Amino acid sequence: MTQKDYIIVGRDVGEAQFHLVGNNIMPAEDNPGGTPLDVVYMGKVIGEMSERIGEDRKASEEETKLMRLCFRADSLPPGQFDEMTENALIENTELQVIFETRTPGDCIHEDNNIRIVAIPADGTLKTGLEQLEMPEVGKPFQPPLTYPVDENLMLSWMLDGIIEKVINVESPEGLENMNWHQIRKHFADTIEARLISQADEDKVGQIAAFHRAVGIYMSSMCR
Repeated sequence: MTQKDYIIVGRDVGEAQFHLVGNNIMPAEDNPGGTPLDVVYMGKVIGEMSERIGEDRKASEEETKLMRLCFRADSLPPGQFDEMTENALIENTELQVIFETRTPGDCIHEDNNIRIVAIPADGTLKTGLEQLEMPEVGKPFQPPLTYPVDENLMLSWMLDGIIEKVINVESPEGLENMNWHQIRKHFADTIEARLISQADEDKVGQIAAFHRAVGIYMSSMCR
């Protein structure tokens, strides 16, 4: 690592620095429309690339250039880099696009698969672990390696489960003498206790959760 610790990650939705408009790269701050160069664009391109076969199974120089613009440099802790420093770090970053392969054999037992395990630069994961703050006893923590958008996506996906938990909350004693604030607090406290209990049953601590996220990212790749 250099004088300051940092990581290089994809730009989330709403964080694009540039948009692709036709064949032109335009500053996002000008609201040019087109396609934001962010993690959504990266995922779309990776999906398209994965279906290429034969001699077409490679990334063009233009595709690599556009994907590199989808990254940003984050200081650890955040907020220590000015725009010039962030841009310089990305400009000096080489993006290598490597294709995994699957070669069918005469039967499935003879298939040959190549999986690429990308090992981060020295200090990257170590610094991430050092930045983790241990939660208070009995309090849940934010899963590592996630974007803020993920919270809304997960809450939407879990909506049925949340509603089920609300419906199953037992009526408190003395309900007839409770005001709306007390009723809401009863629901909140009951659901919080159940969720914390379930999280404790999983027995995944903060450090283990970080390592789990790294392992899932490395091995699953959205399969």
